Amino acid sequence: MDIKEKISKLSKLLLHHQYLYYVKNKPEISDREYDCLFDKLLDLEKKYPQLAVLNSPTKRIGSDLDNSFSERKHKIPVLSLDKEYTTEGLKKWIDKIRLNAGGDISFVVEEKIDGASIVLYYKKGLLDIALTRGNGIFGNDVTNNIRTINQVPLIINQPIDVAVRGEIYITKSDFQKYNKNFEGKYSNPRNLAAGSLRNLKSSLVSKIPLNIFAHEGYFQEGKATDFQLDNHVMIISKVMNLGFRINPNLGFFSDKSDWFFPLKEQFPELVTGSIADISDYIKILSKKREKLKYEIDGLVIKVNEIPIRNRLGYTSHHPRWSVAFKFDAPVGHTVLNEIRIQIGRNGRVTPVAILKPVKLGGSIVSRATLHNQEYIDMLELGIGDIVSISKRGDVIPAVEEVVEKSTENPSIFKLTKFCPFCQFKLIKDGSHHFCPNRKCSERMKRSLIYFAARDQMDIEGLGEKTIRFLFEKGFIKSISDLFTFDYGSLLGQEGFKEKKIENIRKNIELSKRKPFSRVLSALGFEGLGSNTVSKLIESGYDSIDKIMDTAARNQTEKFSSIEGFGEVMARLMIQHFSDPKNIEMIETLKKIGLNFREHFKSEPEFPMVFSGQIWVITGSFRHFSPRSQAAGEIEKRGGRVSDSISGKTTHLLCGDSPGGKLEKTKNLNIRIVREDEFMEMLI
Repeated sequence: MDIKEKISKLSKLLLHHQYLYYVKNKPEISDREYDCLFDKLLDLEKKYPQLAVLNSPTKRIGSDLDNSFSERKHKIPVLSLDKEYTTEGLKKWIDKIRLNAGGDISFVVEEKIDGASIVLYYKKGLLDIALTRGNGIFGNDVTNNIRTINQVPLIINQPIDVAVRGEIYITKSDFQKYNKNFEGKYSNPRNLAAGSLRNLKSSLVSKIPLNIFAHEGYFQEGKATDFQLDNHVMIISKVMNLGFRINPNLGFFSDKSDWFFPLKEQFPELVTGSIADISDYIKILSKKREKLKYEIDGLVIKVNEIPIRNRLGYTSHHPRWSVAFKFDAPVGHTVLNEIRIQIGRNGRVTPVAILKPVKLGGSIVSRATLHNQEYIDMLELGIGDIVSISKRGDVIPAVEEVVEKSTENPSIFKLTKFCPFCQFKLIKDGSHHFCPNRKCSERMKRSLIYFAARDQMDIEGLGEKTIRFLFEKGFIKSISDLFTFDYGSLLGQEGFKEKKIENIRKNIELSKRKPFSRVLSALGFEGLGSNTVSKLIESGYDSIDKIMDTAARNQTEKFSSIEGFGEVMARLMIQHFSDPKNIEMIETLKKIGLNFREHFKSEPEFPMVFSGQIWVITGSFRHFSPRSQAAGEIEKRGGRVSDSISGKTTHLLCGDSPGGKLEKTKNLNIRIVREDEFMEMLI
């Protein structure tokens, strides 16, 4: 394999794993494996810069974006961290930093909370926008959900502009309790925290006990005149004084002992020592890890002095002045009982390991992905083998190696030549096998399940179980059937009562209002995930007609010029949108009423006059029918709306025929607001 081909293959592989980690939250490889691949590509590009691809993954960070929420640009750099896995590697990093520092230096060591990264932007002391990390440049606006977290200040105690980085997390005990409500949907606290932030209903988020630790502050230059913000400890001290929670488990290390004394007053639990003591501190924290109330997956070591940080600077991927020390993933041994084959909506074959259940990292593991036949061959894996299992990144179960081959069946597992669902001959493309039959029953089911799923068209009532039932009964076969089938004919079938049928009908109609970006992503064409669709629309392809016209003219160069697309994605676009069957499906869905043109709305800015207030609404109104319209006006202005009166309620919006809620306010300090007064408050 020549150098150009090696660079190209590594780039594609890294982009694939970035997508799995940041978009799907389902990484297939460990952080260490990813970093190894990344470093290989970086080394090759340094030696042969002329061969680097235009959109190399070394030029950008992976993305966690989806189209559930609007996308906004970050005002500060939100980068990844470089990683070390051994104390020897960390010592080399520290020695290198000290050599390049050009002066006295100290380090801060913080726990790396295993949660969901968030950036909170405050304007004149008021919470303005809360963005997920996203791809480091753009993040999803989850402000309404963040406002439901009690630990997040809605108003800070100084009228300044500041951006605060933090981590949203849920404690281990709360995770166990609340995950039961999701029927075990979330495999760990991090997934529940991240999933909660992307919940479309803020009212549901408010019921989940999310927490936050802030760990960085970015102040508008020249505004914090009462504070000398020239080092990290002073910055987080300032952030703490503004009302944010700071993790008290901090370590401060310097060879100048006189720096320690002022810090102890501000941070009583602060551990201090010389720079040589960092290794011992890491060992102590690793042992304490299991006893913590929350999950951590490592430690973050940062240069304390801001001038030195500025001197060291950044790469395109991470700051040079900070590194993450990652703990080893927990490992267990078990037996491989079976390998099952899954077929995806685009035909990809994925072997899945069915394991003898084993407790690992606080949960029971019974399944793990095996990726493809090449991965199985590399492990020399067979049924009955005793295998080593780890949780990569402490999250995803993975088969790492064969500990002992089965004596009864010592062979290596091989995929069958034919699809187990339709018996079509499988084809190999790259590392993966595919079922090429577009009418494969499993592919068709998977396409329907994907289309209706919560992250796509979000058609409540049409979950996987219901769709499989409808498909197997012959009621639906295609996406258009979801909209044209007479659900009333299901009345009397087991599990289908009037209420459920009416709910499906209602949500089918609501789904027709989904924006074009969501519809296009939900169609499930290979490569067209939510992030790719966003880039497509930003580049001017805001209607299906524009996309199909470019495809019909075979103008590959127009698609390949879009940031992040390239030649491969451009050819896929031509293939998807010049395919007669795809065109026929799209035309049918147009007639049904789905959106195939993006409608851009410029939403007005609203003053946060209801910030920190909790409202209850009762009665009927002249100007707000249904009452949810009034609730929307309150939430747009920073307030929260609750269904019931409690001691935390601040306002009751009272219309005609208010009922019992008005009575309940008599002994409580709750302001009663009538409709006319409410209208004046909105002006």
